[in-house]
Amino acid sequence: MKNLSRESLKQAGYFVLISVIWLVIGWTLRSQLISRQTTLEDQVRQIIQRDFPGEVPSEEELSFAAVQGMLGIVDDPFAVVIPPPSSLKFAADMAGETGVIGLVPNINEAGQMYIETVVEGSTADNAGVRVGDILLSIDGIPVNAATTVTGSALLFRGPVGEPAHLVIERDGEILNFAPVRVERVALEWEILDNGVGYIAQYTFTTNVPELFEEALTAVLATNPPAIIWDVRFNGGGSMTVAQDVLSHFIEEGALFEVTLKDDETRLFSATGEAMAPTVPLYVLVNEFTYSAAETVAATIQETGRGTTIGSTTFGKGTIQNTVPLKDDYLFEYTIGYWHTPNGVSYQGIGFEPAISAPDDPETAVDETIDAALAQIFSEK
Repeated sequence: MKNLSRESLKQAGYFVLISVIWLVIGWTLRSQLISRQTTLEDQVRQIIQRDFPGEVPSEEELSFAAVQGMLGIVDDPFAVVIPPPSSLKFAADMAGETGVIGLVPNINEAGQMYIETVVEGSTADNAGVRVGDILLSIDGIPVNAATTVTGSALLFRGPVGEPAHLVIERDGEILNFAPVRVERVALEWEILDNGVGYIAQYTFTTNVPELFEEALTAVLATNPPAIIWDVRFNGGGSMTVAQDVLSHFIEEGALFEVTLKDDETRLFSATGEAMAPTVPLYVLVNEFTYSAAETVAATIQETGRGTTIGSTTFGKGTIQNTVPLKDDYLFEYTIGYWHTPNGVSYQGIGFEPAISAPDDPETAVDETIDAALAQIFSEK
């Protein structure tokens, strides 16, 4: 085999050097192109999927975790991405078509979802679910670090008459419960012994305007000396529904105002369809009066249309929007703040009623209703 000439070696060296240079240039250009076309999230995801020696989460799990991390640095305590199957119940729930079992969940300091409230006499209460129980699964769907309070609340709900299968941990023991979902009552009404009309409203879902109009029509037919509108334990809902219901008591003018991004404002005014613009009105509130329910009470008091009685409300002055995402996910987030006609916000402080008369749950009587009746007949 002939020895390579010095000239051949030199040419081979040049070839190798040029090849290395082009390789470096190509790699650099490729890296710059990738960095421009992909996000930091994409790059980390790709590296995890390529190099992580353990079990790699699915693409969907990685994306969901990334979104949760994103929301964690946004100053919005109500921002949440709701995955299926919880998200699939949202529309029916907003229409008031889902049944309930009487549980309110929350997250403890250890990151576990537990039962914060069991409604007395509910199917969950009768089944044996207790405050402090740790939720492990709902209808076979695991409750884990990715499960949000909003998402779990939707999982509790479903068709009326169907059981919610719960797996719960209590003092180290694993327990199973199957409370049956019952109809969620949007409102109730009656005529009290003294002829006063009483309407208790528990939500501002989209089925409420029709139900409220029916109830108010029946109450007005008795020619009541006054109406008690009870929005205690009302979790709020649609601000448009709040506008519709308020318009039954206020003939004209501003009801409340919403401030959106970049200080854009939207004014909600009376619709001109007042059914009871002059009947004496007393609105009952407490610390479980939220959002839209706080709005109506504050408006009634500020406009002088009626008297508010009870205890200071929760203090939720924000408004949320819900939009669909890919693969049946939903995104709920804050879009603005509501204010009274005079521009007052009750965010974080709550609305204080004109007459303080909190109800004592340990007594057989309802002190708040009694205070309203006393006020009604003391003014006669």
